[in-house]
Parts: sequence; structure tokens; C-alpha cells
Amino acid sequence: MGDSERHERAVGRLAGLGPVPLVFTGAVGPSVLAAYLGLVVLLLLLVRKGRIPCLGDAWLNLAGVLYVALFWVDIRYGSRSLLKTALHILLFTTVLKLASIKRERDFSVALTLATFLLVASMATSTHSTILLFLGVYAVVAWPILCRWALFRDLAAAPDEWHRDERARGIPVRKAVAASLAASLAFAVPVFVLLPRLKSSYISGLPVGDPRDTGFSDTVDTNLYGRLRQSDQVFLRVAVEDGPIGQDPPFLRIRLLAHTRFDRGVWKRPGGRGRLLGMREGAPVSLLPEGAAAPRPTHRLSLEVARLGVNYLPSPVNAISAAASPELLRRFGTVPLVRDRSGNLHLPFEPPALMRFEILTGADPVVDFAPPGEGDSSREPMGSEVLLAFGREAGAGIDPVESPFLFARRIEEHLATRFFYTLDSARWGPNAVEEFLTRRRSGHCETFATAMALVLREHGIPSRLVTGFAGGERGPFGSYFLVRGVDAHAWVEAWCGPRLGWVSFDPTPPDGRPGVSEVNLLRSARQLFENLEFLYGRYVLGFAQVDQLSLAMIVRDGAESVAEALQAAVRRLRGLAAVPVTARPGLLFLAIAAVLLAGFLLRRVVAGRSGFGTRGLPAASAAYRKLQGALRRRGADLTPASAPVETLASAERLGAGRISREIVKAYVAESFGGRETSPAEAERLGVLLKELRSGRPHA
Repeated sequence: MGDSERHERAVGRLAGLGPVPLVFTGAVGPSVLAAYLGLVVLLLLLVRKGRIPCLGDAWLNLAGVLYVALFWVDIRYGSRSLLKTALHILLFTTVLKLASIKRERDFSVALTLATFLLVASMATSTHSTILLFLGVYAVVAWPILCRWALFRDLAAAPDEWHRDERARGIPVRKAVAASLAASLAFAVPVFVLLPRLKSSYISGLPVGDPRDTGFSDTVDTNLYGRLRQSDQVFLRVAVEDGPIGQDPPFLRIRLLAHTRFDRGVWKRPGGRGRLLGMREGAPVSLLPEGAAAPRPTHRLSLEVARLGVNYLPSPVNAISAAASPELLRRFGTVPLVRDRSGNLHLPFEPPALMRFEILTGADPVVDFAPPGEGDSSREPMGSEVLLAFGREAGAGIDPVESPFLFARRIEEHLATRFFYTLDSARWGPNAVEEFLTRRRSGHCETFATAMALVLREHGIPSRLVTGFAGGERGPFGSYFLVRGVDAHAWVEAWCGPRLGWVSFDPTPPDGRPGVSEVNLLRSARQLFENLEFLYGRYVLGFAQVDQLSLAMIVRDGAESVAEALQAAVRRLRGLAAVPVTARPGLLFLAIAAVLLAGFLLRRVVAGRSGFGTRGLPAASAAYRKLQGALRRRGADLTPASAPVETLASAERLGAGRISREIVKAYVAESFGGRETSPAEAERLGVLLKELRSGRPHA
């Protein structure tokens, strides 16, 4: 196989591998990528048969016209996206270049296009698996790129390139591993120190329909959201302090309470609230105004991914909250608004991942603030169907005199005589009435909506609450992962000034989320999802505030080291009090340490001089030792010095005879292909000893 075939196959492999992630990010359609890969494979098969494709100028001119046509058709009728169109053009250009290799520089252009495809894949990917792909790509590409670099360096010496088969081989594994490690060691500091914008540029995949990917600040009972069918992780609850039971109360997490219901939709919470400010070292109370603080039982670390709404989730037994240092450095003071319904609103766009420290008590916190006379939680629908249902289900209980007992009876009736389902069929115009009279099955939002509206028809203020009710226990520590499948809705009803707002859950037991254990396979998945959290926070979300935090950590570390050095100096000064008889021993140890350090430094410097001989054939090793010996005598030589330069330096230093013998053996071995025998290697060793003895003869 000729060099052109090798180069074509190498570039073709990189061009085929680079754009693979584009189909998973949605940047390129599966059919487009399949067509592109099919053409690349076809070209590689032709090359394997010894037929390097080379399109003529007429075809290339026609392709130039097709560029414009393809761009116009794609942007107007196809993808209708400038990014996708640009990627389609890039794929089209890469295939054309692979099919029109004429000169040596065309390979470099094709390699550049393959690199652009890799950059496009990295730039459009926000999932941590892209790092795994990058590792696979590096394993495949790095030997090719190293060999390409060798080819470019040896292009000026074609005789040596064609004579020495080793020059055309892929570098050994150690060389590739060392170069990859060096690249990684260079890339990490560059990533950390590269100037950042105030906030991260990439914040994750775009948020789509909140029914699919997150919460919404409105709830439409005529729609069945698919959030409960999602395994997406929204919260990570780590128990920093406190016992962990089978069903910890802090996993009932409140996000939004709705009071305004209009035409089958719970509207976005409105009204003013109380402004709270999270400052450094000063946690804010999450208790209702005037409520007494209970004794804390747990200290939690709550990591919140993007939910789709600007509200802070909090356990129903939360006492106080403190923002993480990175949030405080980003915003200074983290503002938080608590409205009359107990919702915690964030008046800013939440970052991709937020972390808070939460203190919780043993029991849910009760809100004793009564609803006002005109509060929307009191507004009935005026439905005879809802009124009749309440009379039947709560027969014998006066809702005005015993609102708690009446609400408990409605809760029990719905939870035991109706059925839970995630059926996605649409409802009619009167969804709640249809649910209570005909369908008698629904999901948690349907049950909670029906109960809240029935209570209002009977004069009991109520609100619909959405949040989470459960989680997945982590096997690798005291933490829980809260997913979309743990999303839940329940009811809060006003049961009088003595009981306040009480929570009720009318969803049947088989539809209520809970704490789940994990098997070995699930444990491995959890580990990956924890890595995904870290990737989203510290790679995609790495911003200016993180650089400042890192700088402060480095500063604190430097101050600690300085203090340790000062303490060491003080201890050394204390050696002055050592008895005189012990000082010679200490002096001997100090001199020995200095000599050992000098010896090691000399070895390191000698290793870095480039005259190392490890792994070289006998004559080549002797030649390198010769150059090193001449350099120590004052010769201006480097490992790249030609044999003629080495001989000239040896003649000036009076070592011509020995040098000629060693150089002759080296040239015969490296350029003549002759293998050095053991006897010859021994003779070269004797010559080197003679040279080092200082008594060589010209």
C-alpha cells in the first residue's frame, strides 16, 4: 500500500468518526448522517482496492454551484436552521474533498475539515458522554496525528523516509500515552484560567415543553403531563447531619402552591410577598411569619437542577435555608420572595445547578396564616356536580363546623374508590366533572384538583400544591436522587385557626411516589448520574464566579503553606539550642542531603539533555554517548546534529579516530540497515571507555 492510500484511509477514519455525536444532539438528522457515513465508507472501500477517487475540475465546479443551491433549499425548506445548514455544508464539503485528492496538501485540507467536524460535535454536545467519545476519538486519532507530524517533519528528507521502515510506523503506545497526558495537563489549566463571562455560556440542552422536561407555573387539568414518566434527575438531597429512616419526611418537597383556577387551568401564583435575603453566614428562616422555630433534626445539602420554573423547592418541614458559597459570590446577596401561599420565588434566572443548605425539623411546618376574604383560594366554581359529589362523599359531616373531618372524608373517598392512571387521552371541556362522574381515573394532578374544587364548593379554602414526594436512596452515601417519576401533586386546605393549612393526598396509594431502593445495575446508573451532575456544574456551568472561588481556595492554600514554612523556620531556629556534641551529626546529615539532591538534579538534567540511549540499538546508543561526551568537553552539539558536525567537533577536540569508528558503525546501522553484532557492540564500548579516559589518539 502506498503512502497516498495510507493517508486517505487515515483521514477518512477521522472524518467518519468526528460527526457521530451530532445525531444524538439533534444538530444533524439521522438520515443525513447515514448518507454522509455511507459515502465515506464507499470512498474508503475504493481506496482499499487501490482506486483513490479524484474528481475532475468539471465536477468540482458543479459542486461549487450546488453549495449555493443546497444552502438556499436547506434554509428555506429543509432544516430552516442556520446551524444545521452550516453543518450540512460542512459534511458535503468534507465528502467532496475526500473524493478529490490530487496533491499532498489536499490531505491537510481534508484533515482540517475532519477537525472542524469534531469541534462541531463537541460544541453542540452538553452531555457528559461526550467526554467518553472524546477519549475514544483520541485513542483512534492520536497515533494518526503523531504519524502525520512525523511525515511532515521528514518530508524534507525523502530518502530517509523511504529507506527506514520505522519512520513510517505508528509511534509506540508509551509515546502516544505520554503525548495524550501532556495534552491533558496543558488543557486543564487553560480551561480553568481562560477568561470567562460572568455566567456560563452553555447552560445545558434547551428546555422544551415543560410537560416533558420540567415543571410549569401553570397546571392544565385537561392535559396529562409526561413528567411522571421521566427518569430525569431534578434534585439531589444529601443528609449532612441527622438520622435516615425508611420514609424521611424531608422527601416531601414543596415547589408551587396554586390558588387561582380558571377554565380548567391553575394559573401562575400572583400577589406580593415578603423579601428575604440570603447573605454569607446568615441563613434565612423559611417559617411562616410569626411561627415558632422547632428544634432542627436534619441538615441537608439540596442540589437543584433546572426545573423549568423560578421557584425554590423546599421540604415541607424546612426551617431555614442558606445559599452555597458559589451562589453568594455570583449574586452577592441571593434574593428570595415568600408569598402568602408559602411559595419561594427566585427573582432571577436560576443557574444550571444550585446548591442550598436546609435545616429541617421532625414534623411538617404548619402555616397558620388565614386566607383573606377575597383570597382566590375561596372562589368556588359554582358547579352542582362538585357540590353533589361532596354531599355524597362527606355525608353526615358539616364542612363548616368540621372542615378537617370533611376534607379527610373526601380524601379517603377519592383514594379508595377511584383509580390511578397515566393515560394520555384528552378530556372534554368539563374535565373535573367528567373525572368525578364518568372516567373515575386520572393522575395525581387530577385527584388533587378535584378535591380542592370540591372543598371550595363547600366553603373550605384550598390550594393545589405541586412538588416531589419520594426519591431513590443512593447506595454510595447518605443521599437521595429525586427524579421526574417522584413528581407529585396534593392539596392544602384551611381547617380553621387551630389546625391551620393541612396537607391531604387524595391520590390512590399505587400512584403515590415513595422511597425506592436500588439494585446493582441501578447503583451504577446512579454513579453515572452523579458524574452528570458534576459535569453540568463544573464543566458546562463553569463561569467567572467559579474562577474567583478557585482563586480564593488557592490563596487560602498558599497562606496555609506560608504559615507552615514559618513554623518550620521557627523550629530550625530552635536547633541553636542543640548541644554542641550533637551538631556534627546534624551537619553530616545536611551535607549528605545536599549531595544527594545534587546527584538527582544532575541525573534529571542529563535525562533532559536529549542524549538518552534507552531502547536504542547498540551503534545508535554509542553514537549518542559519543555526542554527550563531546558536548561535556565543550562541543556545541545537540541530538539532532548531523554525523558530519559530530566528526568536525571530534577533530577539533583531538578525538577523531574514535569518533570516526563510532560514526561509521552508526551510519551503517541507521541508514544501511546493518545490524550491529554483539562483538561490534563490545568494541564500541571499549572505544567509548578510551574516549572517557582522556587519552584518545587521533
